Amino acid sequence: MTVDLDKVRQKLQYIRSEVRELEQFLDMDEQAFCEHAFYSRAATRMLQVAIEAVLDLCAHVIAREGWGLPKSYREIVLLAAQHALIPTELRDRYVEMARFRNRVVHLYDDLEDAEVLRFIKEHLSDFRPLVATVVRRYLGDQPNQS
Repeated sequence: MTVDLDKVRQKLQYIRSEVRELEQFLDMDEQAFCEHAFYSRAATRMLQVAIEAVLDLCAHVIAREGWGLPKSYREIVLLAAQHALIPTELRDRYVEMARFRNRVVHLYDDLEDAEVLRFIKEHLSDFRPLVATVVRRYLGDQPNQS
C-alpha cells in the first residue's frame, strides 16, 4: 500500500493551522492566560487537535509503510521515531504530547490552565520537525504544501 498523499496533506494542514493559532499564546503571561477561561479552553482544544493530527498522520504512515501494528499512541510514537518520521531526540517529547492529549481527553477536570500554557511554551516548536520530515519524504516538490 502507498501513503495516501491527500490524507497526509489534510493532517499537515490541521497541524499547521492549529500551531499557527497557538502561537498567539507564546508571549502571553500566565496570569492573563488563566484569567480568561476562553483562552485556556481554546488553546486546550487546539493542542488536542494538533496532537491527534500528528498521531493520526504517524499511524497512517506506519500502516501504509508496513512498519508495524501499534496498539497505543506511545507505540505509534516509538515506531515513528524508529523509522525517522519523528527525530529520535524528540521521541520522548512526542510521547509526552500523547500523554498530554490523553489527559485532555480523559482527565480534563485535573488539568490546570497554567499547565496548558506551559505545554504550549515548551512544546509548540516540537511539531515542526515532523512536519518538515513528512513534507520532504512524502510530498517533495508537489504543490499545496503550505
